[in-house]
Amino acid sequence: MRKHLILTLAALLVAFPVSQVMALDSPQDGVVDVFIALTVAETVEMDFGAVIDADGTVTLDTSDTIAADPAGIHQGGTVASGLYTISGQPSTAVDVDIAPSNANGLNLSNFTTDVGGGVFPLVAVMIDGVGDLAMTLGADLEVQSGVAAPGANQNLDFTITVTYN
Repeated sequence: MRKHLILTLAALLVAFPVSQVMALDSPQDGVVDVFIALTVAETVEMDFGAVIDADGTVTLDTSDTIAADPAGIHQGGTVASGLYTISGQPSTAVDVDIAPSNANGLNLSNFTTDVGGGVFPLVAVMIDGVGDLAMTLGADLEVQSGVAAPGANQNLDFTITVTYN
């Protein structure tokens, strides 16, 4: 019986050498896509023109026009839809969103664009083959009477967030 056990162990060692079982090096590879950093450049600043200090909302569309002014607070002046260029990796999809920074009784909301479906957030819109995406913006501006301070060229801050899809 002992001779049979020794022969069985010897056969196993021949079939499965110890050196092959104890260690194994297996080189592998990984990959990464390195994209161009995204940038946003303002070509034309969004401008609602002049409004009076009264409660109301005006809507600036994407064609340099006040499209709605139900309270009659718009008083003319230069009106311009915002024009922005997103630059990044050519022929690549990006997601775009906008967050207003409302202050001083002047509140931005309901941003619209001539890109994608026109309503934010934009999902999987394409940067062109050169690496640019031109985007025209419109929005609603709410004026809160008594909170908004009279004055020319008041800042209406907002943040455009762009990420690769």
